[in-house]
Amino acid sequence: MSTTGRDLLAAFDALDPVEKQQVAVEILRRSAGVDDLTEKAFDELADELFRAYDDEEAAGAGD
Repeated sequence: MSTTGRDLLAAFDALDPVEKQQVAVEILRRSAGVDDLTEKAFDELADELFRAYDDEEAAGAGD
């Protein structure tokens, strides 16, 4: 991975959870047009992302 990629991930990690979700959705939306990403792979990535956010939200519900 390039330095730019690592910097991008570090910036993403620094975002608050709501903004992380918004950015992740936008990245997934933009990735849908990538030729080497199959529709099935895209759907699996999206499912995994939203499952993680649901788990994060459920874990925070007890706070």
